[in-house]
Amino acid sequence: MRRIRYNLARTPKIDRRAFALAVAVLVLAALLLNAVTFLNFSRQQRLGRLEKMASGPAAIGVEGLRQKALRQQAEIAAWKKTWGRQVAFANSLIARKSFSFVARLDFLERVCGPGLRVRQLSLLNEPAGRVQLTVSALAQNELLRFYKKLLPYELVIANENQMAENYQANLSFRMQDEKK
Repeated sequence: MRRIRYNLARTPKIDRRAFALAVAVLVLAALLLNAVTFLNFSRQQRLGRLEKMASGPAAIGVEGLRQKALRQQAEIAAWKKTWGRQVAFANSLIARKSFSFVARLDFLERVCGPGLRVRQLSLLNEPAGRVQLTVSALAQNELLRFYKKLLPYELVIANENQMAENYQANLSFRMQDEKK
């Protein structure tokens, strides 16, 4: 049996073997964690180098494409500077020139309803020339609506026929004001 001493004035003795063992375990654990960390960092560096080597040609290709795009943008700017005035002049000539038949065709496009079909068209390219056309419609009321829209333009109905499935009319009109 052991004897128990309760001497508070004395400091208890430290077991040096247990202390040395605990310090050794801590040092070994720290060394082991450092080794694992070092191996992980070196593996990450190796993978990064491999990725850089693999993406190097692609990065060079992307840089080449970027340089080519910049070069093309500079060429476009130079062409715009060179041809800008000439293109603007040509566009102004086109805008000033108005063909009378274009205004008439635009008018016909606006006036014709969804159920009307233009079968034949004849027009003269002169101011206030007559437009002759043949139209067909599925219903007679569509033709009547079309006639009402053309009444202010000296409408002349040459003939009107009823076919098996539609109505057909030959007519002509004159537009006085062709320009907008």
